[in-house]
Amino acid sequence: MNNALEIDDVSLWLGMLEKVVNGSTNMVVVTDRERRIKWVNAAYARVTGWSLPECIGKRPRELLHGPQTNPADLERLAALMQQGQSVSNFELVNHKKSGEPYHVALNIEPILNAAGEVSAYLSIQSDITERRLQERLTAELKDRLELAQRLARLGRIDTEVVTGRPRWSSEVFRILDMVPDEEPREFESLLAFAVPDDVADLRRIMAKRVDAGEDIDAEFRVVGSKGQQRWVRCRGVPDCTDGRCESPSRWSVQDITLYKARLEEKMQRNEELNQLVLARTRKLEESNRSLEEFSYALSHDLRSPLRHVAGFAHLIKENLTTGSIDDTLAHCDKIVQAASKMQNLIEGLLSLARTGREGLNIEYIDLDALLRDVMGGLFDDAGLRNIAWEIAPDMPAIHGDAVLIREVWVNLLDNALKYTGHRDVSEVEIGWHPHQNGKVFFVRDNGIGFDVEHAQNLFGMFQRLHREPQFKGEGIGLALVQRIIESHGGRIWATSKIGQGATFYFLLPNDPDNSKSLERGRVDNVRPIAGRFKDIQVIDGLG
Repeated sequence: MNNALEIDDVSLWLGMLEKVVNGSTNMVVVTDRERRIKWVNAAYARVTGWSLPECIGKRPRELLHGPQTNPADLERLAALMQQGQSVSNFELVNHKKSGEPYHVALNIEPILNAAGEVSAYLSIQSDITERRLQERLTAELKDRLELAQRLARLGRIDTEVVTGRPRWSSEVFRILDMVPDEEPREFESLLAFAVPDDVADLRRIMAKRVDAGEDIDAEFRVVGSKGQQRWVRCRGVPDCTDGRCESPSRWSVQDITLYKARLEEKMQRNEELNQLVLARTRKLEESNRSLEEFSYALSHDLRSPLRHVAGFAHLIKENLTTGSIDDTLAHCDKIVQAASKMQNLIEGLLSLARTGREGLNIEYIDLDALLRDVMGGLFDDAGLRNIAWEIAPDMPAIHGDAVLIREVWVNLLDNALKYTGHRDVSEVEIGWHPHQNGKVFFVRDNGIGFDVEHAQNLFGMFQRLHREPQFKGEGIGLALVQRIIESHGGRIWATSKIGQGATFYFLLPNDPDNSKSLERGRVDNVRPIAGRFKDIQVIDGLG
């Protein structure tokens, strides 16, 4: 009677246990020592699609393993079970009856008989597919967030949800050229990398903002672990409770180095534009001065030949009235001379104005051919004078406005011939040499030279250092030469000593289109010209 009750009690308990197991959401599998299935619960059949009758006598690998099941994982699982050890939370990819893969966490416990031998296995399995999917989605979202922050150069300082520890995002580590770690790192840790000169002002601003409960937005410099300096912008909201505020526990940290560099470039471009405006203003002022000089010439210098024309024309009229024509031809000659002088003045003024009004027509210039053409014309004008020309055999080709460059050589060589007229032989030397800023050309003569004390008038319009009647001119030639050379981005200067001739130098840049006007002052490293001049003094045409 007692035995029957005991059997009934056991059966009752077993039935209750089966109901409990079948009601579990976890899969339960019982196998023999050979890993053949003896029983599975309803959750197992529901998840895998295999019913209990289909499972009995089969090994799990025959039903569940598929293409996504990792053989290495199976080998590790088999080794654990052969050692008779319990298996806890062993993750594996199995396949349902339909072929669909799913993730499972295995907990396998060996059942021992009275002799201590394994007689069966009890396996409790959890379908973790959804959890793994969420973990994968979370990881992808984290990666996207990290990528977005990196593209925006935006990092963060916050606290971990579970531990509450402060930490940096990976972008903060990148900004500082550091390898990410798990050490607790807060905003103060970032300030340890700040440039010391910025820290005091930063702390003062932070304290003021925290006391007022206002958002903090600060920019300062940091020096990374490799010594590279960067600009960061940090923003945070004070943590306020019951009217009391503390420093923020969460910060955004943005690398604004590129922004600062672009801002600096913009400021530099603005400064360059300002300089360009100033340069153009100066050029306009120079044009205005040229206009004033032009007006001066019209009102003064041009009046003189006009007065001569009017005066002698009046004398001719009187002579014709009285019938006396003895001096008429002489008066006519005077009128012709005055008209010729006025014509030369007007042509010089127009040439001078052209250099400031029109752009340069830059082209290739065969300097050797140009010089020989200019010298031929000057030789015709010189008549029977004895002239010794000496030209460097390697005169280079240059780029410039051919019409204006010709005017430079015409005026310089004409001056050389003019002021050597008293010599038995007029010696004129033409040469050049390279310079770090372009090419330096020179014209040297054995003429009368000039006094350096009055050289400030050398390149002034209508200014002449020699008033002797044998040296004709209107004082426009050298002013025109200086204007042309400067319009090409070059400079002109001269050396001389009274009675020992003069040498005029001018520097032309290699690329007159893109050259900037050379700084006012002397040109350094100009090679001395070999010759018989001693104690030569240098007169800068821009001084």
